[in-house]
Amino acid sequence: MQQSAKYFATRLNSCLDDTGAPIHARERAAVLSKMINIPKQQAWTLLEGHQLPNSDLIQKIAIEFEVDPEWLIGNK
Repeated sequence: MQQSAKYFATRLNSCLDDTGAPIHARERAAVLSKMINIPKQQAWTLLEGHQLPNSDLIQKIAIEFEVDPEWLIGNK
């Protein structure tokens, strides 16, 4: 579980890099929080690889960044 959360975080950060999001973790979490309408603390835990989101949130993130949800969680 922990490894998949880290992998997800790497992919999520890559998506944010592509949008030109700030590099600083706190600012990046604020941007993600606004993009997908989640609390900043939850955004930070996702970006740091401390938590793997549920399937609904994975789907929402995939739609937001126009990527395959399976790619986001490391299955592709």
